[in-house]
Amino acid sequence: MQETRRSVLKRGGATIAALSALSGCLGIGGGGTPTEAPDRDGGGGDDESDDGGGDASESTPTGTPTATPTAARPETPVSTLTRWMPDPSLLDQTEESGYAFLGMAPRALGEFEGALGSGALQQFQGRYPIPGVGTFGEQRALFRFARTASVLLGDFDRTVVEDGLRQYGFEAGEASRGFRFFSPGDPRAAAVRDGMLVTAGAVSSEDTTDKKPVVEAIVDARTGNADRYVDAAPDCRRLLGSIGSAHVLEGRTHGTGETFERGLGEGTGYHVAEGETRVRAAALFTEGNADRSAMADWTGSADAFLGGEPTLRTDGRAVTATATVPTGDVTEFPGGFPGPSIERDSGSGGPPTVAFGFDYESTGDGDGVGVGVLTITHDGGDAVPREAVQIRGSGFAEVDGVDQTGTGVWQGSAGGEGGSLTAGNAVAVGVAGDYEIAVVWRPPDADRSATLATDEGPDA
Repeated sequence: MQETRRSVLKRGGATIAALSALSGCLGIGGGGTPTEAPDRDGGGGDDESDDGGGDASESTPTGTPTATPTAARPETPVSTLTRWMPDPSLLDQTEESGYAFLGMAPRALGEFEGALGSGALQQFQGRYPIPGVGTFGEQRALFRFARTASVLLGDFDRTVVEDGLRQYGFEAGEASRGFRFFSPGDPRAAAVRDGMLVTAGAVSSEDTTDKKPVVEAIVDARTGNADRYVDAAPDCRRLLGSIGSAHVLEGRTHGTGETFERGLGEGTGYHVAEGETRVRAAALFTEGNADRSAMADWTGSADAFLGGEPTLRTDGRAVTATATVPTGDVTEFPGGFPGPSIERDSGSGGPPTVAFGFDYESTGDGDGVGVGVLTITHDGGDAVPREAVQIRGSGFAEVDGVDQTGTGVWQGSAGGEGGSLTAGNAVAVGVAGDYEIAVVWRPPDADRSATLATDEGPDA
């Protein structure tokens, strides 16, 4: 049976599925040299390598204290994420209380290709669509935050990437802070420097806000000309310090109680080594309200630990859960935020932060045209009310045994509270081999929508 490459992305786990969003936020299928300006990286928390949140003692799953210190692990390129994250007040598409962020170090992970389990790095084989950037696996770091902003750090040449941006309709603007800025005259923007690419795209199809200020805010944070998130929001610094060094990391801060009661933020990180991989999840609470039992309840059913048995530790406002697993057993990086999923207000809030994976299997011919089953899976991120998710596009086909054969509200599984889609929920759609399908967020009675993910068939 024929499978599309997207099936590889799906099997790679919730965190890695977000790779497709790095280019998708720009709406991309799937002049002179600026004067270099010196960076003023006066700290910003980038050398904060507190790998254990400040307390060297751990405790067993039953709560018995032990004297075993937390093992220190070397920093990875993901630690530079904090240099690029601006104060949320400088961005135009975030909640006031914070935003979610993702960091990956593909090249460093590649050094463990022989030690990791089969398929763990397949997700990085695809090429970034802008010519000159190269494959995802060639990048030193990949970052994404504030819904549609992304940063790629690699070895690419700026002039080649600039030419690639022009192919996609971007027009070169002024040079500043050592970057050349680009904008196509619609809600997209980019900035390029040798080995650095910053992009920002539209939040929804109705979003007409100029994204140049978003890109400028990110560049200003990187060059030390604006407050960084960890400086403006100590909770973010505290959360990252609790997670520690990682090759794959995702986290978020938010208003009090949006997940755990009195919770302020959560995150998960994977640090790979030749023999063992450490998985650590952390949750941050208001002062005096660290909820160890709630964290323990979450670890009991979480897939993030890859079968490992996590130990819990409380350190002031932070609760961490840490497990080590044989690196050879790591075939994916599931990710996941501790605590109940944030369900955004579908009437007044913005689009959810969620990743969808696609698996296509051909079932044979239908009236001379190849047909098959496209399985779309919620691969991680926010819970989304079923009625706010629609399957749209072209190439639908009548196939026996599927959930859906045409445009409409999601007809697959929904296991979350109140019928919401959560990680693992899926819908089987009957399609022809030349399908072009989109997963669209459109709350009932709303006058706006946003495309969350797209996929096309092998014959498209």
